[in-house]
Amino acid sequence: MAFAEGALAALKVGFQEGARSLVLLSPILRRDALLSAKLAALRFGLEVGGMEGFARVGRALFFGPRAAGSEEIFAVWKEGLNEEGVRAWLALVEGLSDERRWLRGTSARLLVIQGAWDAFTPPYFGKEVVDFAKGEALRFTLEEAGHLVPWEAREEVLDLVADFLSGEAFRPLPGGLAL
Repeated sequence: MAFAEGALAALKVGFQEGARSLVLLSPILRRDALLSAKLAALRFGLEVGGMEGFARVGRALFFGPRAAGSEEIFAVWKEGLNEEGVRAWLALVEGLSDERRWLRGTSARLLVIQGAWDAFTPPYFGKEVVDFAKGEALRFTLEEAGHLVPWEAREEVLDLVADFLSGEAFRPLPGGLAL
């Protein structure tokens, strides 16, 4: 299981190790002009306002309706940030090229889960993963969740992952959907 930019590392390991299944949460496999603009806003927030500036911009991009208004959730997320880590993360995502080709290198079954309200990596990022996948790929977008879908919709994500890994309750349909 991999979150966001970790999807690339998971695909590389999956390719090398012959993984049979991969779960990708809010995957980022490429940087486009819109994502570049969002990264520039996050970097500007960091440079002008320090960690508080980064967090304010990040709140608008990472949180969906379930968590955006919660000061408690925001405070816990912000507490886990550190400047060195944020700068390394920004550099990593800013340096991404189009890495969707790795999807052609594995025949692993893929489960893609995203928040329907993900402003940072909108659902079309997940749709591209399913469209580029070589093997079976399923995609779910969860209402009221944003980029931080594993935290905002924890129980739904756990249920989908458990069903996917056990093979229960999934019957693939054209276009990467499932019943």
